[in-house]
Amino acid sequence: MSEIKQLNGVVKTYAWGSHSVLAGNRGSKNSEKPEAELWFGDFPNGRLPVLAKILAVAQTLSLQVHPDRSQVSSTPELFSDANHKPEMLVALSEFYALVGIASEGGIIEAVDSMGTLSVSNFLIPKIKNGDSISDLLEILLGAPDELNLISELINSLQKVANPSDRQSWTLKIANTYPDRLDVLATLLCNFVKLAPGQAIHVPPRTIHAYLGGTGVEVMAASDNVVRGGLTIKPIDLKLFLEIADTSAKSLESYLLPQKKLVNGKAWSAPDLNLVELPVSQESQSHLITTETIAFVWGGKAVLSEAKGESSVTIGGDLGAIIPAGRFEYSGTGSLWLASQG
Repeated sequence: MSEIKQLNGVVKTYAWGSHSVLAGNRGSKNSEKPEAELWFGDFPNGRLPVLAKILAVAQTLSLQVHPDRSQVSSTPELFSDANHKPEMLVALSEFYALVGIASEGGIIEAVDSMGTLSVSNFLIPKIKNGDSISDLLEILLGAPDELNLISELINSLQKVANPSDRQSWTLKIANTYPDRLDVLATLLCNFVKLAPGQAIHVPPRTIHAYLGGTGVEVMAASDNVVRGGLTIKPIDLKLFLEIADTSAKSLESYLLPQKKLVNGKAWSAPDLNLVELPVSQESQSHLITTETIAFVWGGKAVLSEAKGESSVTIGGDLGAIIPAGRFEYSGTGSLWLASQG
């Protein structure tokens, strides 16, 4: 077995992040700037095949898509790198997201649940008359609210005594973008609430937006993101619609089963693997078959080669690269392992 090497994580201070989540994980006071992501990926010896992150989502992310390999290879000039970008996320807290396009019945149910007649009258006839999802997204994303639909939606949702999770998130998004129709586009998507330990897979071309919560994410090493809405950043609606898979898929098709291991849990998707190993003061061992990124949530861990010849301590913003083989670990918190599938 080659040597276990320490990996420095990189904190990304995006506006949608949290002041407390990532700071708390490294034992610090609240951060001055919002901290959105803790990256474990780029390495001095070259780019790793996957990028692992801890996400701390305090404000809604943009509605976005990532290209598949064929789209990148056919039009490389449109993208920042040559890789596709599948993603997998395991929730550390309750985590809310939009993922994929819902069925016609699911869309109508979501629209009607808003209790806003003008919104129902605007969207449902278009859906029942067979307007394509692409056409609807083109009408909605980035468009000004000239019919005052969003103000009526806000007014209706503010009167709901015990709002559902979806109603609450729709109201939050509407209040963030009150002058645009973007929020209506979210009603075309599957809405998901993940409990801690539940996971979703976001294949390339899938329309999605992370709304709130903390989670561990692993993805192909790529920065290819195309935004379509729910953002003040520039959008590229034409490219967004060219990339997006607008076919209806059930929410269940994006959920990943949890596999129980002797000493932990595992989740797998095409090209991606995540493992969580609870850590204790008693040394345990685990076998991996490929180079793996390791990091800790809620504690610190000592990693060592099975023969105990060298060791690395990780936790907070410090992770490690573990070569294939058996290694030992001890400490506190939970050890996360991210690798290519």
